[in-house]
Amino acid sequence: MNRSQIIGALTGGVIAAGLLASGVAFAAPGPHAPTTAPGQNKIQCFSGTTDLSGFGGTCTLNSNGAKGSATLDNSVAVSSADYAGVFINATTITGQTLGNITQLGYTYTGTVTPNPGDLSLNVPVDTNGDGKNDAYLFIDAFYCPGTGGVVDVIHDTNCGIFVNNVEYANWAALVAANPTWTVAALGADDQSVGTLPFVIAERVNGVEPPAVWTVSNVTLGKGGK
Repeated sequence: MNRSQIIGALTGGVIAAGLLASGVAFAAPGPHAPTTAPGQNKIQCFSGTTDLSGFGGTCTLNSNGAKGSATLDNSVAVSSADYAGVFINATTITGQTLGNITQLGYTYTGTVTPNPGDLSLNVPVDTNGDGKNDAYLFIDAFYCPGTGGVVDVIHDTNCGIFVNNVEYANWAALVAANPTWTVAALGADDQSVGTLPFVIAERVNGVEPPAVWTVSNVTLGKGGK
């Protein structure tokens, strides 16, 4: 897979530095409060445009359902790259072993068909039992296409997962190979606020076409799992 894996982490509602497909780092969003749609919407936005000058991409929440909906717009050309995404600030999967997670995924539509690196779900994992983020599970929509834009990471046997440059055919294979791994509760720098999974849309200008995505039914655990 010829793409730099996202290494950013969401800490205290802020996504830290990561890498785009070209190796260009997108910067950490500033400490502004994330936007939240009215009602019971649980997802929150981060956007390249508002995080740092020189990057494009906007996230707009547009649904107040229990799992919410957001538009990730990477259609405005800037000098480097576009990114936008969503996260849930209090996900129930933090600290869970991978085999104990029962719901993980989202639904999407887009103005283009996703290519590798365009749209992905990223989950920070602790691989050695110290609670810290050691790597990210990278679940690319291109390798986990689902049916009708439904990314069901746990139950889709054709949902490929990448971590540490290793590809697993599906969630069951990942869990079987790594039964003690957990979703990281601490950042790599030992920050007590921990790390968070996130869904992100990315585009490298001049390499990939403009794209607008709608993500909904974002599920990062439920009922403690």
